[in-house]
Amino acid sequence: MVLPKAVLTALNIKRLLVSLLTIGVVSSVVFGITQAFFSDTETSTNNILAAGKLDLRVDNTSYLNHVLSETTTWTLRDLTDELFFDFNDIKPGDEGEDTISIHVDDNDAWGCMEMTLTKDDDNTCTGPELIDDSSCNELDGDLLDGELGGLLNFIFWTDDGDNVFEIGEPIITSGSAEEVLDSNIVLADSNTNNVGGADGDPLEGGQTYNIGKAWCFGTLTQDPVPAGQGVNPTVDSGVLCDGDNLDNASQTDQLLADISFNAVQHRNNPNFLCGGQPTPTPSPSPSPTPIACITTYASSSSNNNQGIRKDGSAVLANRSVPSAMFGAPQTSGAPSDVGFPAGSFFSLGFTNGNIVVGFASPFFNQPGDDLQVFEVTGGVYPDEIVKVEVGPTAGGPWTVVAAGAIRDESIDIGAAGVLSAQFVRLTDVSNIALFEPIADAYDVDAVKAFCGTQ
Repeated sequence: MVLPKAVLTALNIKRLLVSLLTIGVVSSVVFGITQAFFSDTETSTNNILAAGKLDLRVDNTSYLNHVLSETTTWTLRDLTDELFFDFNDIKPGDEGEDTISIHVDDNDAWGCMEMTLTKDDDNTCTGPELIDDSSCNELDGDLLDGELGGLLNFIFWTDDGDNVFEIGEPIITSGSAEEVLDSNIVLADSNTNNVGGADGDPLEGGQTYNIGKAWCFGTLTQDPVPAGQGVNPTVDSGVLCDGDNLDNASQTDQLLADISFNAVQHRNNPNFLCGGQPTPTPSPSPSPTPIACITTYASSSSNNNQGIRKDGSAVLANRSVPSAMFGAPQTSGAPSDVGFPAGSFFSLGFTNGNIVVGFASPFFNQPGDDLQVFEVTGGVYPDEIVKVEVGPTAGGPWTVVAAGAIRDESIDIGAAGVLSAQFVRLTDVSNIALFEPIADAYDVDAVKAFCGTQ
């Protein structure tokens, strides 16, 4: 049936109203949702800025003549009245061995060891002493006129914690007590690491580092045991002591020294050096440089701590004469020297064999290279490597100017902040694994200074 137009209109209006009503309902719902605000809360509580901790602690295990010394052995602690040496009746041939363990809690740090000789005194003068030391005088007030400091000999090395000097454990320093106990040792600074890390690495927080030291009242000879086979010093300390050649000159002498350890934070302090920051080399000012430079060569030696051949035997006699290094080089300077004279060089020996050579007068930093070490190769051979340090005296203090020089390498001492020096310490750091059994490490032909004086 067809509805009249009026009816259709009414129905359409009704539908329209229904549609509008529906829309109104939907709109009402949407409007209601927009009235509820979205929100989220994040809270950080108990924020802290607290200073960290840097605590250096030391323990020591000590032996006298291969017997544990209770009085100089202590467990991990801050030092108060502990003594590394407390021996009041030593005699020629006596020897001691200690292993110092160093711990830095929580934070990485640089570490330095400082030693000061405060007394090497005649003390009293006995009849036998006066026969061998007619100048003995206990009443002169001179605290450094004794002989004991020159007759006690020391060696310090990087130890693995067993109190035994082993093949491959690097020597840190060695020499007489009057030299060693009046010097500083870098544990770790931005140039050097003597405790087992790479040069420039700090002491790591929470780690333990071991320094071995041995002393001998007489002639100390390195006799390291095979690597990894050290037991303890009651069996073998890795050094030998001979006091047979000593007389009575040191009777009643007394030696005293202070030993201290310092730790400095590593973070935010990347260029720290034990002993202070290097002095920049002035440029172009020639103030530290003499008016006229001449070429000079090493002419003396001291502190000879020759190492051994790879097979553990002694270096051949014709390679063990320090004076063979004196004067101008006898080799050609070619990468692989041949035809060099027998006995024309000195072999440092493995296990960080080292020696100090001296010049008649100081040498100076100048633009370019300042120092050259001549090495004998003798054919095609793995690189022999030497660490080169310079200092003002035969006992240091030492500055590393080349951590690993090879062959006839030239060195700029100014790059290490050195203005002048008169002595050079050479230490073999060759990789022993690369060599044949009878090899004897870096062979020194000569040491040359580019800017010396007469």
